[in-house]
Amino acid sequence: MRHNAATVSEWLTRSSPKASEQKEIAEGYIHMKTRMFALLTVLALLAAACGGSTASPSASADAGKADYLACLSLDTGGRTDKNFNQSAYEGLQALAAEGFKTADTTAVDPTSYVPNIQQLIDKGCNSVIAVGYNQGEALKAAVLDPANKDIAFGWVDSTWTYDNGTPDVTTDDFIPANFTGIDFQIDEASMLASYLAAGISKTHVTAVYGGQPYPGVTRFMDGWVAGANYYSSTKGVETTVLGWDPVAKTGVFNEATNPFGDIVFGKTQAESFMGSNADVVHPVAGTTSNGTYEAMLAAGKYSVGVDLDQCISLPDYCGTLLTSAQKNIGAAVITAVNDAYKGTKGGTNYVGTLKNGGVQISTLDRTEAAWTATFGTLVTAELKAEVEALKAAIIDGSVKVSDYFVKK
Repeated sequence: MRHNAATVSEWLTRSSPKASEQKEIAEGYIHMKTRMFALLTVLALLAAACGGSTASPSASADAGKADYLACLSLDTGGRTDKNFNQSAYEGLQALAAEGFKTADTTAVDPTSYVPNIQQLIDKGCNSVIAVGYNQGEALKAAVLDPANKDIAFGWVDSTWTYDNGTPDVTTDDFIPANFTGIDFQIDEASMLASYLAAGISKTHVTAVYGGQPYPGVTRFMDGWVAGANYYSSTKGVETTVLGWDPVAKTGVFNEATNPFGDIVFGKTQAESFMGSNADVVHPVAGTTSNGTYEAMLAAGKYSVGVDLDQCISLPDYCGTLLTSAQKNIGAAVITAVNDAYKGTKGGTNYVGTLKNGGVQISTLDRTEAAWTATFGTLVTAELKAEVEALKAAIIDGSVKVSDYFVKK
């Protein structure tokens, strides 16, 4: 089927801007250049692996980019949420350095999605990428409007789907020619992070919770349970997970009106988990997670971040952040826009995996003093090797995340 033919690694075999071209663009971006270097390194490595060129044409060599407007409709949290919005926005900044015109909007709440997307359309955007699962209905309406047929749309955190699996067109695999789905098999990375967490846990009780129960969230949670169960089965050390049952699809979520921006909830939920003996917590809840990191750091316990390398994006919490399960969103945004600029406006869903480099865990070879003080002796060479072996097994298919939703 057409939407299974391409992978994230195929997008990433493209040119990318030099790290030296990046600029500090807003207050709070102290570590912007470090993160952009890491983003561009991902692009370069994947391009090399696929046999592509990483040569970076200057804006003057491709003056047409100055007439192409690449746009993002960011979800609540916006440019500096230290999470998935920020990762996408850093991709947009790389595009600006490459010579594209750029624009973006940020949602105040769910009522902002439709007007924000329309605002970008009215501005004359050639590409409009909506960031976040919740923007799907607003984006799909814009995609299917005949007036927008020449605009290249993208959706970060989901692919083209239909309510109840029933398409509103004649073929099941139809994807609009002006739409690109950008999704991530993040359960693979989260499984690695969970195995790592089980390896340093003193209580062998870990926990996970989400902002809202949609696939971009629960996939992290699925992987977290699978990693703990894999550790239990291979090491013979029983490890329990609080907060999610991937079989029953029940767990802990924030029912507040601001589920991804509720730091108080994050803190109290972490305290509740610690009260049940958990010493590692994996929050999948945007800025809500910051409350969890604060509580875990204060208690001398451990956390695992999401989307970005949060030891870099949230340096104040590096002493509790063992690693992060990352989606390489910025790289996907860069390549989706470049594809559209070159004439391929959509018609495809893409999924990032460990195999194609679309997902990963943050490096365990760190030099930050706060991280090494906490994890320098806990993350042993043996444990790192076990995580690498699990990664290889997931890539070659000998280990499947879903096979470990229950203990073996």
